[in-house]
Amino acid sequence: MRTVAAGIGALACVWVASCAPSDVATSSPDLQSPAVETASPSVTTTVLSETDRSTYSTTTTLISTSTTTTSGSTMVVNATTSTVPLVLAIGSERASFPSPADIVFGHSVLDEPLVVARRGDTTGARILIIGSIHGDEDAGVAIVNSLIEGETPPGIELWLVPTMNPDGNQLQQRHNANGVDLNRNFPERWAPLAEPGNWQYAGPTAASEPETAAMVALGEMVSPDLVLWYHQDLFRITPTTGRNGEIRARYAELTGLPLLTVSGGTYTGTASQWSRTVTTSNGTGFTIELGPSLTEDEVRIHADAVRAVATEFFSAN
Repeated sequence: MRTVAAGIGALACVWVASCAPSDVATSSPDLQSPAVETASPSVTTTVLSETDRSTYSTTTTLISTSTTTTSGSTMVVNATTSTVPLVLAIGSERASFPSPADIVFGHSVLDEPLVVARRGDTTGARILIIGSIHGDEDAGVAIVNSLIEGETPPGIELWLVPTMNPDGNQLQQRHNANGVDLNRNFPERWAPLAEPGNWQYAGPTAASEPETAAMVALGEMVSPDLVLWYHQDLFRITPTTGRNGEIRARYAELTGLPLLTVSGGTYTGTASQWSRTVTTSNGTGFTIELGPSLTEDEVRIHADAVRAVATEFFSAN
């Protein structure tokens, strides 16, 4: 079982990411990727108390429970106390949140907080990054945590989501706690796909899952210039043309990822398709397929690549 490194400053929550070319296609999922050796860190979980979320403030304290029950089994989690400074409510605007800030923008099926860390220049280019959408693809979380803890370049604002599927991370399963593939549940080009229990089950309707709905609201509020989605473990970035292709090629060059087409599924309602509907006119969003794991050096290389691409393609400074 792979586990996830946790931590947004003083905020302790579960952290935790598959692929999405822009066109609908099907092909064999039996693609292999080169192995990268690393040790798996531990996971820390915080569960919200029964407090009225509308009253959250900078002094609100969240206390975790010691156990979580899912599908009839009990999982022990770490009891943690943390302070959530801000909550994204319906109708929130970017200007209402300072930087730096850690913001709860929604909750999972099992009531885990979904957290985004805002870092950097609030007048700069906006980069939205999601470390994990599939619960058993969590290597990207370490990259996001590195960006949270590190320096943000001038002229850049980072919106950093370690995971949008904390329940899946805890269970080490692809789907959320409802058994839905969140990467087939977004409203852009959504279509019914598969049945419950299938690895690509798209859910009963578009954005039916609380995690998807929360991400849609966050994306619409941020209106990012660039959205990056980390997945595993095909070890590649799908090439394309134009400015989008140049950005992908530069990221691939900086990280050593090959430019190869991602395939192996039916791509309706995917996160990267949707993310390109909320970016600015010169913006884009795409998937980065990591290998099975990352070393500390590779985490640093990817974090540096994010900063470089953001600065080279989007910063006005």
